[in-house]
Amino acid sequence: MIKRDTVATLSLKPITRKDSYDFYVKVNTEFDSPDAIEESISWWQEDYKKLNSLWWVLNYHSEEFDPERHLRAVIERKLDDIAEKQKSNMEP
Repeated sequence: MIKRDTVATLSLKPITRKDSYDFYVKVNTEFDSPDAIEESISWWQEDYKKLNSLWWVLNYHSEEFDPERHLRAVIERKLDDIAEKQKSNMEP
């Protein structure tokens, strides 16, 4: 799960299965393996909104994309890192 502090710092919103459908279609057609999805995480490593969307797609379709929770864990760490950077930039 994404940490509460990370959610609050980045103002992440939950995304419904219906709202994540278009992104699901994109992931399903553009990435042919979990490794390809993991590579996309590195492309979007600073785009916390896209990472949040991908996390929800993986959550809703875990049996298809992420049965072992590996990809979601990678995204959670990336989001935590982004949140930490934002908090450190706000400190005087």
